[in-house]
Amino acid sequence: MRSLARRPIQDLFSIHNDMNRLFDHWSRPARYRAEGENLDWMPVVDILEANGHVEIRAEMPGLSEQDVQVSVTDDVLTLKGEKTQKNEQDDQKYHRVERSYGRFQRSFTLPANLNPESIKAKFTNGVLTVSIPKAEEVQPKEIQISVE
Repeated sequence: MRSLARRPIQDLFSIHNDMNRLFDHWSRPARYRAEGENLDWMPVVDILEANGHVEIRAEMPGLSEQDVQVSVTDDVLTLKGEKTQKNEQDDQKYHRVERSYGRFQRSFTLPANLNPESIKAKFTNGVLTVSIPKAEEVQPKEIQISVE
């Protein structure tokens, strides 16, 4: 007789992951989504401000600096790349896959007080750190005008 074992927890996680993908896709602004784009995951980020610069730290476990592209276009910083899964060997059979693989892209609109020409990016231990210096503030200049 065939076993009809139920896996309620696995089914629940599957539904949860599907719903997350659905909402991630539709909640992302259309200007950051290419037509027909099918992104598989997005790295999580922290954004902080300190000592005259803004930092974006993105977790990208399993990737190297060659797997990631950082660019700025019209004051929009974009992080994109791809995380590939190792090829399965004939004697391997996965019973569960929870790690995310595939293409990703994250975009951030930069405020006017940052200097995008001086951005620096560093990749260490699976964390991409993008440092964007603040632009030097333009101080008001007083000009004395002689009255005749």
